[in-house]
Amino acid sequence: MDDQNREAEQFAIDFLKAVLRLRGVRIDRRQFLRSEFRRRGLDDALIDDALASNPAAAGISLATLDEIARGAIEFETRKSTALSFAAGLPGGFAMLGTVPADITQFYVHAFRVMQKIAYLYGWQSFLEDLEDIDDESLGKLAAFLGVMMGVGGASASVSAFAVQVARPAVQKKIASVALTKSAWYVPMKQTLRVIGVQVTKQSFAKTVTKVVPVVGGVVSGGLTFVTLRIQSKRLMTHLRELPPPNTDAETYLADVRRADEASSSGSRSPLISGARDLGDSMATKASLVGSNVTGFLRPRKK
Repeated sequence: MDDQNREAEQFAIDFLKAVLRLRGVRIDRRQFLRSEFRRRGLDDALIDDALASNPAAAGISLATLDEIARGAIEFETRKSTALSFAAGLPGGFAMLGTVPADITQFYVHAFRVMQKIAYLYGWQSFLEDLEDIDDESLGKLAAFLGVMMGVGGASASVSAFAVQVARPAVQKKIASVALTKSAWYVPMKQTLRVIGVQVTKQSFAKTVTKVVPVVGGVVSGGLTFVTLRIQSKRLMTHLRELPPPNTDAETYLADVRRADEASSSGSRSPLISGARDLGDSMATKASLVGSNVTGFLRPRKK
């Protein structure tokens, strides 16, 4: 069992590092935040403050951050669904060895939406050099994936790290500590095992299930839509409940509670919402495939 776990972990490490090096995975924090805030009419001085510290500390409302986060989830989910539909057809473009493209692009968009949500709720850039991804960066990304996938211990480790980052002494640079002693280690290994096993099994299944073209594409895209949307919202829910650095924790959490109460009183049924959105996604998928597939999954130049 230990050998199997190590094999799954190493497979996941190699797979995730390969995904992270693909063109279009990295989100530039400053560019993303500046673009989204300008679209909503915020002045440059306020935006500069948000980039220098974080949006909440600069005084940008939680309602604005939630709106942008939900929009990012919908955008990345729909883009991922269109690509998954194309990859679900016979002859769908395969990459990264034996891993089918729809599995690969699922993680591409998971990483993209993960970064967008994190930057909105106070996290700094954590994907600077995609050609040389260190253990600490991989540990953080794996923990974020763990939160999305519901892996035990991942949420607690992200919360613990957020508290550490908020301390002035380690706000700009994490205290040097061996990865095996950090809060990331156990959740990271658990997440890597889950990913390693899932990707291996899914890759095998994909090679024997592409029989009916249209049905195969719709099923592939539908699963992507439902899974990525649910997992992204799970991460959003967790990160928005962690008070960002340089904010009053009680005031911030009170804002979160008020926003949640307002949302729950006027929201439609999640089941109905998901069904409608999935139907809309399937209806528009064919028109999105051509524009999204071209060039997006092209490997980054070294």
